[in-house]
Amino acid sequence: MDPQRPTTGLQRPPTRHERDSFYFGLPSRPKLVARSSLTPFHFDGDGWSSDRKTLTVVGDHPIVSKWDDEPSPLRNKILGILAEQDVDWQAIDILRIGYVNKEKPVIVSISVSAPTSWETGNKVAQDCREALVQYGLDDVHCEVKESMLVNSSFAVLRQDYHPHSFNFHPYMYRLSDQLGTAIASRDKPDREGTKGLYLRRTGCEPGEVFALTCRHVCYGASEQDSQLPGKETRPGKSVIQLPEITTKTLVEDLDEWRQELTKDLEKEESKGECYQDRERRSSKITAYQQDIRETDRLLQQFTLRNALDTRVFGHVADWCLIRLKADAHERRLSELSNRVYIGPPQSTLSLMAAGFLPASELQNPKKKLIVGMRGRTSGLTFGLVNQVKSVTRRPITDGQTFISKECCIVGDRANREFTQHGDSGACVFDLNGRAVAMVTGGISRQQVSKGGDDYGLDRAMDVTYATPMEWLLEDMKACGLSMEIL
Repeated sequence: MDPQRPTTGLQRPPTRHERDSFYFGLPSRPKLVARSSLTPFHFDGDGWSSDRKTLTVVGDHPIVSKWDDEPSPLRNKILGILAEQDVDWQAIDILRIGYVNKEKPVIVSISVSAPTSWETGNKVAQDCREALVQYGLDDVHCEVKESMLVNSSFAVLRQDYHPHSFNFHPYMYRLSDQLGTAIASRDKPDREGTKGLYLRRTGCEPGEVFALTCRHVCYGASEQDSQLPGKETRPGKSVIQLPEITTKTLVEDLDEWRQELTKDLEKEESKGECYQDRERRSSKITAYQQDIRETDRLLQQFTLRNALDTRVFGHVADWCLIRLKADAHERRLSELSNRVYIGPPQSTLSLMAAGFLPASELQNPKKKLIVGMRGRTSGLTFGLVNQVKSVTRRPITDGQTFISKECCIVGDRANREFTQHGDSGACVFDLNGRAVAMVTGGISRQQVSKGGDDYGLDRAMDVTYATPMEWLLEDMKACGLSMEIL
């Protein structure tokens, strides 16, 4: 056989079982459309004894330079194949995908909209495989799956001034001026995202501070106008901390916790008197009473902010910056810092984010870059930055699409996603505390079932996309906004 000739792939449609279970183990478990490899598929069906798929970064591999370097004939070739087949594709990710605890081959993973026929998907997979072999990448195959590109948005006070026990720290964190708290626009309080880095204009007063987030957290797709220096075409938009869904969930949790404490207190008080246990019982009753008082005080903190106007902490100044209100913070804006809460639930440990990682260091094939993120939904997570940039395709207007390169991040362990819906705008940082990027979206599964019970699969993110902080600051500067990190 000619070694340069690509191996013929799966020349039959996958069975329904293979289509639905091929990616068993990935956070969203997408559906397989077609693949170029002949690797046998095996799945026992019980979910326990079966091997689980996982994905991770590419590492040191020849495809890194052949895909990332400009110009990239390989990347252009694959984009041309997708255009020739008129595929409604969402993203191209190059990752290692395979079974846990086994060798994972490098895969060109193409996400397409449903329904995409096997005939079209198979043609794409085989043509891409042929292109890969042509460029000397014989060990790389192509897989086509049903997934969709999604934004990570969901359809301030200093906590140090409010003494409370460690049990209540996760609730008080939501009221703090730390990064990673939930925000939303005043007019759409149920479209939630995450507050990212604090920035200020270079050379300006320290009291003028901005918070960074994604534009789609504050504006809908139909709101096309922008507000830039000298080009203000729309009024400012108020932004709130403690949006509707987050507030409702927190209050429900606190109410449930108070009911449990009350039951425990009544149970302890109803016990018969025993001399030996008198001191222990008295201590337990006092502790229950104190926790109930603290719960009531914390519930009052949220009740006082029942009106949306009481939660406004700033106003959108352009596509991604929120000008903070001085009277909505207990500490002076000049004293704000980029603190990220990184401790367990009963800890106040935080990381101080300072400076940013140059974009040139993001795709180093010789080094594994570990990053962290605290988002509105996921809380604190860690992940790995892929050495190969992803390519995404977003619809804009009049049937046109916008193709862009993205920084791709995956979870730091098997079967765990780095972000979820609601984490848009979150700051990605490295272990040295440098700002790396801002979360913008990711690849998730399309609707799982029409009956409505999707088991959360269509909310899980297999990969996360983020915009490097250096790119963002350069973009702002090009628009007349010279910004620096606090």
